[in-house]
Amino acid sequence: MSSYVKRFELSASVEEVYKAITTEKGIKSWWTVDCDISTEIGGVHSFRFERLLFNSMKIVNLVPNEKVHWTCVEGWNEWKGTDVVFLLRSIGTRKTSVEFQHNGLTPSLSCYKMCSKGWDDTLLHLQQYVEHGEANAHVPKTGLKGVLSRTAFKVFSRKYTK
Repeated sequence: MSSYVKRFELSASVEEVYKAITTEKGIKSWWTVDCDISTEIGGVHSFRFERLLFNSMKIVNLVPNEKVHWTCVEGWNEWKGTDVVFLLRSIGTRKTSVEFQHNGLTPSLSCYKMCSKGWDDTLLHLQQYVEHGEANAHVPKTGLKGVLSRTAFKVFSRKYTK
């Protein structure tokens, strides 16, 4: 079965796109503000939603302005061992072609429908960030909403971490 792949163009330079997916400031602007980010091969990113670990991604390869490759080393079972790859190509002044792959995230997985929708939304946030400077990353909820969201996320995640 084929993995999740999305191809799209961004009205931003390849350097801006690469920076958005390889720096702490960039990632915290389009995915989640609650994360720990590494910047070198072998380092690990840890992404959290509602202050609970969603996954940790080890940086496998970084080719400046061309490729970013992470592999999931911790988190939801269906994500462990899967690879997230961004392939970038400059297609003109302030125009970048992106091929995003989540290799191993296939329609046979129970989380596929939800996760592919999640990637669609998250990649839209990346687009909004690099094209317009709009930060639209997930921000953990506070107060009672935070307690309810953490509880719901924890219960929901049990299905994917057993």
